Amino acid sequence: MNAIDRFIEYAKINTQSDDKSETSPSTKCQLDLSTLLVKQLKELGLKDAILDEFGVVYAHLPGEGEKIGLNAHVDTALEVTDIGVNPRIINNYNGEDIILNDKYTLSMTHFPSLKNHLCHDLVVTDGNTLLGADDKAGIAIIMGALSYLKEHPEIKHHNISVSFTPDEEIGRGTAHFDLKKMDADYAYTLDGSAPNGVDYQNFNAQAVVLNVEGVSVHPGEGKGKLINALLLINEFINALPKHDNPYHSDFNEGYWHINDIYGNSEKATAEFILRDFDKKKLDKRASIMRNVIAKLTKKYPHCHFDLNIRDQYENMEPFVKKDPRPLIKADEAIKKNGLTPVHTHIRGGTDGATMSKMGLVTPNLGTGSYNHHGRFEYLDIQEFNKLIDIVIDIVKI
Repeated sequence: MNAIDRFIEYAKINTQSDDKSETSPSTKCQLDLSTLLVKQLKELGLKDAILDEFGVVYAHLPGEGEKIGLNAHVDTALEVTDIGVNPRIINNYNGEDIILNDKYTLSMTHFPSLKNHLCHDLVVTDGNTLLGADDKAGIAIIMGALSYLKEHPEIKHHNISVSFTPDEEIGRGTAHFDLKKMDADYAYTLDGSAPNGVDYQNFNAQAVVLNVEGVSVHPGEGKGKLINALLLINEFINALPKHDNPYHSDFNEGYWHINDIYGNSEKATAEFILRDFDKKKLDKRASIMRNVIAKLTKKYPHCHFDLNIRDQYENMEPFVKKDPRPLIKADEAIKKNGLTPVHTHIRGGTDGATMSKMGLVTPNLGTGSYNHHGRFEYLDIQEFNKLIDIVIDIVKI
C-alpha cells in the first residue's frame, strides 16, 4: 500500500471528536483508526506498538543516537461531518473549477491558494463531508516514512518514537499524554500545510463561557420588568471591540471569537475563544470582557452574570528557542529537498504546544493539505510525498 492509499483508507474511517463528551477519548469511533494503526505499526517493525486506556498510540523503532518523536492526531474537526468521506483524485489540476457536487464547487476565485497547485494531483471531497487531511495526512506521512525505512533496512536512522493522539480538535489531545511512554528527546507534529513550513509560534489560547440569568416575565406583562438574557448577551458582544475578530485578523494578530449561543429569555450561555501570540495582549482581551461584565452587572442589578475564563494552551516559541535542535534539523531536511524553509505562525493550536510546555519541544511540520475543517479541504499529493521525504531525512543519520 502506497502512502496516498493509506491516507484514503484513513480518511474513510469516522473519527470525529465530541467536545460535549467527558470520556477519553471523547468518541469510541476514534479507536477504530487507532486500533488499525497499532496493527500496521507492528507490521512495519514497531513491535512494541500499544493503544493505551486513553486512546493514545505509542510505538518505537530502534535506531541510533537521538530519540526523535513523530506525532499526528486521529480525530477530525466538528464543523462538518466526516461520516461517509468519499475522496476523489484530480490528476494534473489545470486551474478550472472543481465541481464537488451539485451544490458546492472548489474554485480558484474563492480559494486563491489553488494557484500554487497547478499541474499537481489533488485529493478533494465530494462536497458532503470534510476530507480529514487534518490530520490523517499527517498520520499517513509518518506511516509512509516508516514504510520506506522498512523497505530500505540499509538506511541508518535515529531512534524513532511515534504517537497518535485523540481529541486534538477539542483541545484535549495531550490531556493524558505520557512523556515516558513517548520517550523522545524532541519531536514534531505533522499537522500543518505547506511542505516548507516549520511552525514554532502558535496562539496563546483561552476559552470563555458566559452564563447570564435575566428576569423572566410573561412578555405581555414585561413592560419595565422583563430583561431578556439573550439580549444581555447581545449587549455584551456589542460592547467588545468590533474589529478585533477573525474577519479582521491576520498574520500575527489575535482576536476574540464567539462559537455558540444557546438558551432562552431567562437563562442563556455564550461560548467564546480568545487568541493571541502575545500573552499580554491575550490577557488584555480577557480584561476587556471582565470590564464589560462589571458595567452590565451595575446596569442590571437584578440580573446575574458568570464569566469563566480558562487557559487552553500557550505559544511554544519560548520553549523552542531554549532547545532549537528540532528546528535546525527540520530546516536542514527541507533545504536538502530543494525547498526554502519558512518559519510561520500557526493561527491555531497544536498538540506540540502543550508537549513543548511539558518538556518535549515539538514544532509543527506541514502535510500538504489546505482549507481544513470544511468540505473545501484538499490535499496536494506531490507536496504530501515531499513531506515523507523530509521526514525520512530528519530521522536519517
